Amino acid sequence: MEPQPPTHPSSPEPSQRVDVNNRLKRFSTFWIGCILFVAFGLASLVLGIGFNKPAASSIDKVTSKRRVMIKRNVDKAHAGAREKALLSFERVGSHFLETAPAPDEKPEFVLPGSATQKRKASGGSGIVIPADFPEVDPDAPVDIAVMERGKATFAICSACHGLEGEGMYHINKTGPPLADSEWVTGPVANLIAIQFRGLSGPIEVNGEKYTPVAPMAPLPLDNDSIAAVLTYIRNSFGNKASPVTPEQVEAMRGELGKPMLSPADLIPPTVATSSN
Repeated sequence: MEPQPPTHPSSPEPSQRVDVNNRLKRFSTFWIGCILFVAFGLASLVLGIGFNKPAASSIDKVTSKRRVMIKRNVDKAHAGAREKALLSFERVGSHFLETAPAPDEKPEFVLPGSATQKRKASGGSGIVIPADFPEVDPDAPVDIAVMERGKATFAICSACHGLEGEGMYHINKTGPPLADSEWVTGPVANLIAIQFRGLSGPIEVNGEKYTPVAPMAPLPLDNDSIAAVLTYIRNSFGNKASPVTPEQVEAMRGELGKPMLSPADLIPPTVATSSN
């Protein structure tokens, strides 16, 4: 029988030593991993804050200064704009409040036998001539400079009335003739009121009836221009009548804004007035 090697009861077996070594390795590995994890997190936090910090750029500084300058200029330009706008609205509003609206007397709305119908049928009362309407001597001389200015302004009117006052009705059914017209040499108030209110409807000139396809629109120019063009047509194309003065035009400005005239509203050209 072979002899057995001696055994030591106090010495651990190899399997027990391996197990003890594994537990120590796992324990130390766990804590090392925790430490590395925490260290990595702290490093990421520090680096992240550093990288996300906005860097001051020279372009940003320039654009910022430019924005401030633009805002300052805009504020300066708009200074007092609100007060000016309120003042303008106040002026315009007061003008409209002081201006009484004129009734719109359309022919289709006028009742037969009514006061309006009788007034229109009588003719002439549609135009209000002020009591202080300036008088002009029928033989008053005509200023050549006024005639030249009136001729230049008449270029607007010639589109419908012709360059020589012959009218364009025979071509395009627009304006009747002004040449040798009793309406042109008739009461001045008619011509001024037509400038301010326009004229619509059939009209008879020298015994011939004209029905323009469109009404004559108002042309409320300044007093001097209206006086000049009316003086021109009253002393051209075979017409001869007193000149029209700016004072007469100013006196008739109450007609401005009233409804468009019809021939029945005009003063009959046969009526003698002191304004001719």
